[in-house]
Amino acid sequence: MNEQSVLDGAPDDEAARPRLGTGERRFDHDDDCPLFSERLEEHLVAVTRGEQPNAGRFCGHCYTPMSPERERCPHCDEDARTGRPPLAAVPDEVLAMLRRQRKTERAYVTGYAYLGLGLAIIGGLALVLGLPPLRDNLIAATITYGLFLFIGGRTLAGILGGGIGDRKGYEKARSRLCTDWAEWLPIRDDPPPPAGDPPEASTTAEG
Repeated sequence: MNEQSVLDGAPDDEAARPRLGTGERRFDHDDDCPLFSERLEEHLVAVTRGEQPNAGRFCGHCYTPMSPERERCPHCDEDARTGRPPLAAVPDEVLAMLRRQRKTERAYVTGYAYLGLGLAIIGGLALVLGLPPLRDNLIAATITYGLFLFIGGRTLAGILGGGIGDRKGYEKARSRLCTDWAEWLPIRDDPPPPAGDPPEASTTAEG
């Protein structure tokens, strides 16, 4: 990592880093939505936690934090001199998109983790009740079931929640994010006039 990258807050290999899923690992994505860079997500999470204000200098297109010296966004390559100018704060709409994305991801991870725990409970009961030596020995059955539930529950919850649920949650949340982004772009780039403004007078003389 070079000195300029440290100043800009953007790693040299940021473009090659996969997208953040639940916060534990990052996934690749290949679509037209530039949200969310790693730096932007870290900033917005800190904002939602009250750890820092929603203020700074942000890319006018993808809202990645930029240093004052930076003229080109390290994430989407938007040129502040010829494209959208930098902003002093991330729009509330973008923050709402992140909240929806993370809520969906958490729901999938949690749901699949509970599924893994449920499978461990059922599997442990089947093991204890299916083996005559355990079925006839309460102490041995209790110890076996407890160990199976502890080890199997943690393992299955990790595999299903942290693996399958993490990936499926990210894919579902990413799909929703792309839709939200596509719907918001026209509003951002061509906002409607304020309510109550009179219509422009016609310059064409009436015959």
